Amino acid sequence: MVEMETDKLVWPQVALDAVTERDSRIPASFRLAPSFIANYPPGIDVRPAAAESGLMSAEELDITNLNQDAVSILARIKSKEFTAVRVVLAFAKRAAIAHQLLSCLSDFFLEDALVRAQELDDYYQKTGEVVGPLHGLPISMKDHIYLAGRRSTAGFSGDILQPPAEEHGHLAQILHDAGAVFYVKTNLPQSIMHLETYSFWGQVLNPLNTKLTPGGSSGGCSALIAFGGSPLSVGSDIGGSLRSPAAACGIWTLKPTTLRIPRGATAAQPGTDSILSTFGPLSRSLRDIDLWFGVVLGAQPWIREYNLVPIPWKIPTVPKWSGSDGRLRIGVMWHDGVVVPQSPIRRALKTLVEALKKDSTFEIVDYEPYKHFEAGELAHELYFVDGGTRIRERAAVTGEPVLPLTEWVITRPSVKDHTTHELWELNVRREALRTEYLEYYNTQNVDVILCPVGAGPAPALGTCKYWGYTNVWNFVDYPAAVFPTGLYCHPAMDVEVTVRAYMSEADKDNADNYNPATFSGAPLCLQLVSRRFHDEIVVKALQEISQVLPLAD
Repeated sequence: MVEMETDKLVWPQVALDAVTERDSRIPASFRLAPSFIANYPPGIDVRPAAAESGLMSAEELDITNLNQDAVSILARIKSKEFTAVRVVLAFAKRAAIAHQLLSCLSDFFLEDALVRAQELDDYYQKTGEVVGPLHGLPISMKDHIYLAGRRSTAGFSGDILQPPAEEHGHLAQILHDAGAVFYVKTNLPQSIMHLETYSFWGQVLNPLNTKLTPGGSSGGCSALIAFGGSPLSVGSDIGGSLRSPAAACGIWTLKPTTLRIPRGATAAQPGTDSILSTFGPLSRSLRDIDLWFGVVLGAQPWIREYNLVPIPWKIPTVPKWSGSDGRLRIGVMWHDGVVVPQSPIRRALKTLVEALKKDSTFEIVDYEPYKHFEAGELAHELYFVDGGTRIRERAAVTGEPVLPLTEWVITRPSVKDHTTHELWELNVRREALRTEYLEYYNTQNVDVILCPVGAGPAPALGTCKYWGYTNVWNFVDYPAAVFPTGLYCHPAMDVEVTVRAYMSEADKDNADNYNPATFSGAPLCLQLVSRRFHDEIVVKALQEISQVLPLAD
């Protein structure tokens, strides 16, 4: 730990100093007047603020337009329509505007980014060649990922007392070598272990409706992309931390099978390997997902990390689907047997299924969930095998209070400090249930599972406590993609009228917490899953399903 004055270690001063230092890096010319911010009260879509602020030129708005994805931006750089410097400056400015409305950043380092971008422009001008497939692309990185010269945190104020990283982590280095430009790091929740994003850095809001969460734990990434302040972001997922944010903000992601993507050095807690985390992109398009995985796995990361599985990225051109006449066979999981999704999610799933049934390319069958309650509960127990002790210790470094959702997640009935023998038994149970699940999946003869991402659309701030629609797929380690349907919550269309018996206490809580007006304008996304190491199959299936997207009411 670096030496600091004693008063700098005390809460809340340590957090106030960190936030002040971060915000001081935003140039004065990028700052919004308090009177302007007041024009955007809680509960509305703040995305128009980028144009309405008057801070961005027409060209900058064009570069950061929400209809632009990473692939199109890279093409415009390669054609020399835009320089890397102009692209980075545009996204940095829009990111600064986003942050002042949404609290989505943990670090801002435009000067370093401009130096890097100028080097790329000079190289291109001199050689006529781009550095790599990501030449000049601004990429935002979740705060716990190590970047050379920057500090990283796991959402605890005490983490900022550690020195900056001396070098990029493995994943960041691959992206850098491919030509990426790092310019911001994004906010994440205290302990990282939440499907919302709230830490000493601030509480991140959803740009489509600021009374809602942008998801977590990669919620800073998703809010920034949805606002237009980043074309591509890198986050992580151990219980839904890529998929929850993508769903909340109406964007795309793929949680890959573990041990394919470098984990490298991060500020996350080491040694917690009973359920492995993995990294992936949050993006504006499916082709950006293909681009990202192609770049990362094209670098053959298994040469540097001994535990990575050496599987190159290759999407099959003509896969052998399991349905009759070679059709893509999709198993629809309407609910997980624990919590019935709220009305908007049921509508989105039903609408997509009806559209797919009209296309002879697809064969649609029902998929009944198998022991999802047991898998979800065991996953939670395996996340915190020390009973949450190290989380409390990390908060105690500065006297930082444990936030309500952190307290909730480490005081669930199954969470306790386990002995070594108890941990062994947990892992035995984990492997047995994983084996059972694969046997069950194989009997269903489906290529992919289509299901909800969560029990509802983006939850109201401070209320997200059900992880079952995402963390079960972490438990069995199946790749899972999230995609926008094109539909949005509509109070008049999404009224709950059914009186029914509840499947669980969580089911009743989910139903009781639903209010159509709360979720007005929230995007409706769904999830596509397949068995372990079928990551490319998920993408290929989603490419075919995308032919009927976006949906319309």
